[in-house]
Formats: sequence, structure tokens, C-alpha cells
Amino acid sequence: MVRQLSQDRVRELADEIWARSTGGRLPANPAPDPRRSRPGASAFAAYRRHRRLERQAWRPGWRWRAAAAFAVAVAAGVLIGRSLGPWLGWWVALPVGLLTGWRLRFRPSAVARAWRRQAGMQRRSAGVLAALERDGYLVLHDVTLPGWPASLDHLVVGSTGVWVIRSWRPSWPAALRNGLSRGRRTLGGAAGTVRGLRGEADAVAHALAGASNLPVRALLCTHGWAWPTAGRSVQQVSVATPPRLAATVRSGPRVWPGEVDRAAARALEVLRPAV
Repeated sequence: MVRQLSQDRVRELADEIWARSTGGRLPANPAPDPRRSRPGASAFAAYRRHRRLERQAWRPGWRWRAAAAFAVAVAAGVLIGRSLGPWLGWWVALPVGLLTGWRLRFRPSAVARAWRRQAGMQRRSAGVLAALERDGYLVLHDVTLPGWPASLDHLVVGSTGVWVIRSWRPSWPAALRNGLSRGRRTLGGAAGTVRGLRGEADAVAHALAGASNLPVRALLCTHGWAWPTAGRSVQQVSVATPPRLAATVRSGPRVWPGEVDRAAARALEVLRPAV
């Protein structure tokens, strides 16, 4: 989690820790506007950091990889040449060498690709939530609370309250292992995700408590798999697919507009862009 932070975020957290431990005051720096944060920015930054570190670790071995591709090409050329003739052997050696080199090329790890997929999911969720902005909702993406190293994927403040939304994609093995029988309220492999999302909602409720009494709800947006639980609630967390995301937010009970304005103002005051 610490490696995902930007340098500006690290300095901000360090200043806050120093001020709290010494009893001093925080430096009077202009607070960045959370509305300028881009969806998936911190996840894509984490992907780029992982890819850069992995490429640095991969680069020193390029000589033996090139030698291996050359050796495989020569061996294939010699074997085919002895069996079918030298002219055909050397024609085969070239594509075999190219294929071997392609197989030995640099590829980001599964962890890095997972961060890239997460950034893409957050951007797709943000595209759906854009309809709420046109209706007057405050929609923030990739923001964080003071003192929190992790980021909130999406936060929506509007006439149905406050919604803390996380974009998530279930894995196929977990889906098959935990059963997809209709009516069964399960989110296979997402127990930690649900707990973390509830914790984020509780933290947002605590941050807004002094300014507004709006209900803060947790909403899990599941990508890539139409769960039987979509449109329902699992462990106090609502579940929706991207096509139903905006409708789920609009379907909540209406609240007093004055409370919405105070909650939106407080959210803009305390939240910060994650990157």
C-alpha cells in the first residue's frame, strides 16, 4: 500500500504525522481539489511502478535470452536440414528464432496486469457514473481521506445519500468454487473486498459526521460477471453490475437537500486526490 503512494501523498502524510506527534500545526499548503482526480489514476500508477521495476530486473538477462533464441534457431535449422534438406532447414530456423525471442520478451507480471485491469474497471465505472453528475450529484474518483494510505475508487454524494463504490472483478475459479446457483447470496472470493468496502464506508461516515447526518452506503460494482447477487445486498453491501450502477444509486430513499449540500462541502474539504 505504501509503494502505491505518490511522492506528494507521502510528504502530506509525513507532515500530518509530524504535526500530530509534536503538537504543531500543519503547514499552510493549498489543499488540492479532489474533483481534479482521475478515475483509476492510483491503480494505473501502481501498474507503471510494477512494470518499471520488473523491466529493470528483466533487462540484465537480455544477452542470455538472445543467445538462447539464436541457439534454438540453429538447432532447429540443423535438425530440419538433416532431415529435409539444408535449404528448408534455414528457412525454418528464422521463424523458430523469432518465435523463441517473442516467447522470451518482457511481459508484466500477473500482479502488474491486475493493477492495469483495476484501472480499466474504475474508468468504466466512472463512465457510467458520469450520468449522475449531469443530474447534480457530486461524483469523485480515486480520492483518499487524511491519514489513509489507500484510496476510495468512487464517492457519490447526492439526493439519495452518500455512496462509497468499489469496482471489482470476480475470478473464475472463485466463482465456480463458491457456487453460482440462483438465489444464493455469495460473492465467492470477495470476503476481504466486502470487509474493506464496509470499512471505507465507516471511515467516510466518521469524516462527514460533524457536518451531515446523511446515510453512507457501500456499493460493490462487479465487472465481467453477472452475479446472482447483483441488485441485492450482501453483508450490508449493495451489489450492482455497471449497467445498473447509476440506477442503484438513484433508487435510494430521498434526503433533505440541505443535508446534501453540507455533506458535499465537507467531502470536498476533507478528501484529497490519491495521486
